[in-house]
Amino acid sequence: MKGWAFACGAIAALALAGTADGQGTANGGDIQPSFSPNGTQVAFAREVGNYFQIFVMKAGGGAAKELTHGSPDHSDPAWSPNGKTIGYSRDTHGHGQTLSGQVWVVNATGGGDRRVTSGAGGYDQMLGWSPDGKSILFERIRAGVGSVYTVPATGGTQTDLTPSAENDDYLASFSPNGKQLAFDRTAANAFGDVYVMNADGSGAHAIARTASDETDARWSPSGKQVAFMSDRSGHYEIYVTSAAGGAAHQITHTNGSAQNPQWSPNGRQIVFQAYSNGQWQIGIVNAGGGSQRMLTNSFGDNTNPVWSPNGKQIVFASTRSNVSAIYVMGPSGAGQKRIS
Repeated sequence: MKGWAFACGAIAALALAGTADGQGTANGGDIQPSFSPNGTQVAFAREVGNYFQIFVMKAGGGAAKELTHGSPDHSDPAWSPNGKTIGYSRDTHGHGQTLSGQVWVVNATGGGDRRVTSGAGGYDQMLGWSPDGKSILFERIRAGVGSVYTVPATGGTQTDLTPSAENDDYLASFSPNGKQLAFDRTAANAFGDVYVMNADGSGAHAIARTASDETDARWSPSGKQVAFMSDRSGHYEIYVTSAAGGAAHQITHTNGSAQNPQWSPNGRQIVFQAYSNGQWQIGIVNAGGGSQRMLTNSFGDNTNPVWSPNGKQIVFASTRSNVSAIYVMGPSGAGQKRIS
């Protein structure tokens, strides 16, 4: 259940540190930013009162529109490919204190909230959309074990792609052509491995498996490679391997902890977050390795980097102003600007 734990851990940490954001909005912080498919808007989760809500705003900044309201927590915003809908996780009990929740969708302009998964007796976490926008990918947690599911975007039959009482499967994503899924699997009493399977759940096989922990798999834009994080060097670094499997190449050298790899739209670079000297900073490296450099060097944590569709900006969350807010910058690190 690593995927759920990562998301809820971030929510819980911000819930304990709520302050005024310095721009007149009383909230506990803005997290999990993502660009709309056309790059003109950013969706994110903001703590309002005691719960996180989903907001959207223009990519250049300005007033943010609240899309969800009331209890409980709403998180993990994910844009549909056509930009008209946003899927999200709805934690029934708030701040991830219990495993109970469902996947919902809401119109990107507001309204039209509806539940698409049952979540009965456990927690369903939004992972993403199929490239054609017809299916939603989510992780279902039951009794501490995760499984990868799909469901039609309109709701309906929920299909378990990795049924097993022994394997913990999580953090799945569709390949760019929608024909395959990459996901993380932790077998009983073992470290995580990176797997690939067909979109119908067949043909699951490991493409990164060692005696160390491999996790957080991300497809390259071409679908030919997969980036992931591994602690095989003694601490977490970013590696790249062929989507067909084979030798993995270490591309970051942080001597700390590098994670959350995000491919540039042209596939030439990868941004990541690295832990050093008690803080998280954002770095960038060539996808083939080399030219690694840090883009942020500010007080506080800088996390969740996401590329704009045209590759000209990176949106991220930062606590440099003593509360988590959304920022944008260029791929060189220039022009860092707070937008929330």
